[in-house]
Amino acid sequence: MSFTDRLGLTIPQAVLAWGLVVLIGGAAGLLAMLICNYMLSFGGSDSASKHGISKVQATRLGGVAIVAYMIMHLGYQAYSGLYLPLMEEALIMCACLVFFMIGVYEDLSGLLSARIRFSMMLIAGLLTMYFAPGLVLQPVGILWVDLIVGSTPLVAGSFTALCVAFIPNAFNTADGANGLVAGVSACAFAALVIVAPPELVPFLLAALVGCLLFLVFNLVSGRFFLGDGGAYFLGALAGLSLVVVSNTSDVSVWWLLSFVFYPVADLIWSMGRRLRRGVSPLNPDNQHFHNVLFAYLDAGGQPSVRANTLTGVSIAFVFAGLPLALTMSGTWSVDADAWFLWVVGQWCVYAIGWKYLNDRLCVLPAATVRNVTS
Repeated sequence: MSFTDRLGLTIPQAVLAWGLVVLIGGAAGLLAMLICNYMLSFGGSDSASKHGISKVQATRLGGVAIVAYMIMHLGYQAYSGLYLPLMEEALIMCACLVFFMIGVYEDLSGLLSARIRFSMMLIAGLLTMYFAPGLVLQPVGILWVDLIVGSTPLVAGSFTALCVAFIPNAFNTADGANGLVAGVSACAFAALVIVAPPELVPFLLAALVGCLLFLVFNLVSGRFFLGDGGAYFLGALAGLSLVVVSNTSDVSVWWLLSFVFYPVADLIWSMGRRLRRGVSPLNPDNQHFHNVLFAYLDAGGQPSVRANTLTGVSIAFVFAGLPLALTMSGTWSVDADAWFLWVVGQWCVYAIGWKYLNDRLCVLPAATVRNVTS
């Protein structure tokens, strides 16, 4: 069975998807997708309704395509002498690959609990801080954060490692709708390219192209997911890149946070909901913002795949695309004080939107409500 057959694409859809892959990623993009196809032979299928949104069986190894493309692209640049990463950038890539392998193992085996995976990622973060002390977060202008990172190197390194472990988990938790996490990541990487140190830019550009390659099949088929491996990898790269840019550039920390707001806010909100109900904050559920938004859109009678894609793309656009548009248009500079108010506004949109949509569940058809609250 071919990659196209596994994703249930029609011939026109397959021609469009493979054509866009070659156009965006060239030979490396095509080979990355073929590698991903090979990996499907080892498992990694996702059951219908796994996230309360998708209603068809799918593959959760889409992150393999992103990582394979980055390795081939950056490897070719290094071989050609066009780019030679410094030690810090090499350690960033190694750390992201460790996160990726933890996720892929879970995608293929399903044997690791959320607690074990988080512990493994926290250890990986601590080792990264030990071998690359330049990645330890420096003061950012937020009082309580500055008190922590300004205390002792050990405390600062531990706090940074905790953040680096938290963000990939947030990306994984938010990975429930077509185009959501990959769209947020693409916007974040595109924005960071503007201000990142030159040594980090090739990584960000390669990750951006990798996200676009993934989005082709993700949006066209609706059956091609990042999985834990892809979400952990993108989250780790985004988190470490935010630290590097914060430490080396005069940008507003609120500008940086605006691009990863949705996954971080969604996980914080979800953990708060669970604690309020007296259950473990690590317990999964299907009451995330994207779940309740999908239920609202799906109740309108349109095809579920369309509602799925509309959910993911709209969230990615509102919470990450708009900050990118404001930045690219020059409306606000990257160091403007207005970004604090923007993040406050993002919280208002998220909280009010979730409350409204969650309240609407009581008037949705019973079958739809079961899909969201199971």
